[in-house]
Amino acid sequence: MFNITNYSEHPTRPGYYVFRFYQKDRSDFFEELLNKEGVWYEFFVDEEEKITYLYGIKLKDYKKAVQANYMVSARFRNKTVSNPYARWVIYAVTIGVLVLMVISMLKSKP
Repeated sequence: MFNITNYSEHPTRPGYYVFRFYQKDRSDFFEELLNKEGVWYEFFVDEEEKITYLYGIKLKDYKKAVQANYMVSARFRNKTVSNPYARWVIYAVTIGVLVLMVISMLKSKP
């Protein structure tokens, strides 16, 4: 099955989830959040093909771990449009279209 998240059920230990990170800074921040929430975890660094930081989380702490994972994603997210000029052009076009829609709506009333 195709999984787009960075976590899944542990393949051999029922009641555990495995969270995977490929960047050290994301892994460190996730670990910091787990420690802050008092979540117990097992940690392993897999260096076979690509360095992967693995965290084993008990099922009882799953919700806290997922919340921490969301915080990692939020902190390290990329902007949708990274070029500031392109971003402002998109804003201007959107506002222009909205203004034209409001004007045409007001003029079309009987």
